Amino acid sequence: MTVLIVLGGLLFVSLTFYPEWKHRSQLTAKLEEEQAKLRAEQLLQKKREREVHLLQTDPGYVETIARDKLGVMKDGETIFRLDGSHAPVVETTPPPRQKTK
Repeated sequence: MTVLIVLGGLLFVSLTFYPEWKHRSQLTAKLEEEQAKLRAEQLLQKKREREVHLLQTDPGYVETIARDKLGVMKDGETIFRLDGSHAPVVETTPPPRQKTK
C-alpha cells in the first residue's frame, strides 16, 4: 500500500510539473534561435561598420568600389568577373538563314 501511495505522489508531482517543463524547453529553444539571429545581426553590423570606416578613411577603397560599380578600368588594366552578375549576355547560336530563290 505504501508503494502505491509513493507512486501516486510521484505521478501527481510529475503531472503537475510536466507542463512547466515543456514550456521551459520551448522557451529555451526560442532563446537559442533568437541568440543565433542576434549573432548574425552583430556580424552584419561589424561588416557594415568596417565598410563605413573604410569609406571614410581610405581613398583607395572608395576608388575601388566606385570603379567596380561603374565598370571603369585604368589604362593597361584587365578586369575579370567571376560572379557573372555583370557579364553581358552573348548569343551563341546564329539566327537561321533564310532561303533565297
